Amino acid sequence: MTTLTAEQMSTRLDHLAELETHLSFRISRLSKLLDTHSAAQLTGTGLNLTWYRILLVLQIFKETTAADLSRLMVLDRAQISRAAADLIAAGYVVARPDPSSKRKKLLSLTDSGHLAVNGALGRFQDRQAVLEAQLSAEDLRGLSESIDKLSEYLAQDLNAPEAAPTRFARR
Repeated sequence: MTTLTAEQMSTRLDHLAELETHLSFRISRLSKLLDTHSAAQLTGTGLNLTWYRILLVLQIFKETTAADLSRLMVLDRAQISRAAADLIAAGYVVARPDPSSKRKKLLSLTDSGHLAVNGALGRFQDRQAVLEAQLSAEDLRGLSESIDKLSEYLAQDLNAPEAAPTRFARR
């Protein structure tokens, strides 16, 4: 590791401060930190973050298609398809033909899928409490409202209504 001089460190911090004036940079960095922290919560469960998120959505929705998962989770359809195939192979998810479309399959959790997501859920509930404890009630409300406003704008601008927060989608 290279040791920086005081002047080099000062310059680096100036550059970082300039980067941090960009809201999207700060949100992206926070997102990466949250993903890394989330992945650490799954240590020892046999699940990766994408699998856990898919299982969680399937537990809430009971049954849906890979295309719907892709829209809801704002993930690439190919990534969802690969993960769904892996989850089926692992015995966490089953697929059945969608009666409304010959090409689509409906995905749902197996008993093993329910056990897996429920086994990790407590870790994430504890994590949620710890993260919320870092903010005052007023800060948490403001953060939630800000996230919703930005999400609504981007979902609308990208013509992705499924990605809008539910309080906006119900209008």
